[in-house]
Amino acid sequence: MHERLQMTVHPVGDTPTDGVLAVAAVLALEWAAPYADVTLGGKGPCIVEPDINAVAGLLRLKPERAERMRLAGRAALQVGDSEIHLVETNEGDWNLTEEVDAWWATGVALEAASFTASTSVGHAIAEILNFSRTDDHRAVELLENSQRWALEQADQLINQIANKNPRRIADLLVSLSGDLDIVNDTHAVLRARYQADIELMGRNR
Repeated sequence: MHERLQMTVHPVGDTPTDGVLAVAAVLALEWAAPYADVTLGGKGPCIVEPDINAVAGLLRLKPERAERMRLAGRAALQVGDSEIHLVETNEGDWNLTEEVDAWWATGVALEAASFTASTSVGHAIAEILNFSRTDDHRAVELLENSQRWALEQADQLINQIANKNPRRIADLLVSLSGDLDIVNDTHAVLRARYQADIELMGRNR
């Protein structure tokens, strides 16, 4: 059985803005620490609280997943095809009549035609929502910030575990080595199967 690092993100509050930031933190950690199982809320041995540097984790969303979240967010609000215009209060609440969880709130934000922010986190979310390209210079800068934040959280948790139970870290490293072997084997099989196509694409660049 593979040993996995368990990480649980706890929102810093119960407002929709707090929820979106927590989801962004989950996405940032999933990207930076693929050896970990990251969950939102609940109990766990390794608790992480997000901060504003994690917000660009939203840019890690794949288009298909983002679309599913948009649809779920719209369905949660029961607004049909009407445009969604979000206005944030100074406390991080939004002008919603329906109560939404963190994932739904993120879908609503992604689907919204406009997002008028009041808090510092809200302004950071609004900036992320306005990006049309993830290779934009500012987007890249924010992604680097979220990556740095996520790696710092993972490093801190690993150090905590190592101090308490070094054996767990050894088991984790062994498990990761096995996963890497599987990836390398799969890569070799695929490369052998599609070598001709790879060479053709290389000549046509």
